[in-house]
Amino acid sequence: MLPIKIEQPVPVFIVHWNRPWECIRAVQCFLEQDLPVNVTVVDNASDFSSFETLRVNFPSNVELVRLDRNKGWGGGLNVLLKRWLSMGKGDFCFVSAHDALPQNKCLRMLLESIQNDPNIGVVCPEYGIAQLLRFSPVRGARLVPTSPRPFGTVEPVDFPHGTLMLLRRQCLEEIDVFDERYFSYGEETEIGPRAWRHGWKVAIVWGAIVVNPGSWTPKPIFTYLWARNSLFMARAYGGWSSALLRAFLMVVNTIRVCLSPTDPEHDFFVSARLLAIRDFLLGKDGPPSLQFQHKIICEQERLD
Repeated sequence: MLPIKIEQPVPVFIVHWNRPWECIRAVQCFLEQDLPVNVTVVDNASDFSSFETLRVNFPSNVELVRLDRNKGWGGGLNVLLKRWLSMGKGDFCFVSAHDALPQNKCLRMLLESIQNDPNIGVVCPEYGIAQLLRFSPVRGARLVPTSPRPFGTVEPVDFPHGTLMLLRRQCLEEIDVFDERYFSYGEETEIGPRAWRHGWKVAIVWGAIVVNPGSWTPKPIFTYLWARNSLFMARAYGGWSSALLRAFLMVVNTIRVCLSPTDPEHDFFVSARLLAIRDFLLGKDGPPSLQFQHKIICEQERLD
């Protein structure tokens, strides 16, 4: 790869919700990279104590923006992305989850790859596991095991890892920012097929590694959002026939789960799947209903 050109610090946009210490650790990890960055964290209406923990412990050179309501993963990041696009400065920006831990030279390798190929619109690191990111309307987004690639290889994939990605300004100006209808779990995937549809490459850089400690979202909410949003993507990129076929396969899989209940949250998994299919057919997007969220909280308290 050719040496990268850095005329000014690269913006890093991090979306946070109620995981302050993980976010503080992530911010420190970005600041320790061998690349000049400007870090901005958008807080998605976390509880007051979580927000105060960020405010008190962030370095003075980290900007903290607080939203008055939870706009979701993509919606929160869009606040910063739209501001960045309107300012017209800088060709690239990183977007990240609040617990992403980029490893040594990760950011630099991503920036090198996108600068060396003007057709790349979105690029992401790997998790340290040899997997390719594949998408089809019926089968959805999948991580497919593969053989390890040489260090520094830049390879096309169907969508980026949502934990951390680097976006090109020109690409965003053409394809637009994250689709806020998904709320969470799906918008980071959907931007990949949308970029390809507009003629932009999406790629992964082997050897650029990010650590993602885990998901903090309750399993039923994750199940609901991912199931519903995968159906929206199936319709967007395969039409109603693909969406209905995927919904049918989800019902078959859910019946199989019903016949072998082994998870204490089994009932919520099933109801979340069925609710997701219903809401897709009704065209309901955005966050899960407050009634559903309240039901999950009550059940978790019972299990605890």
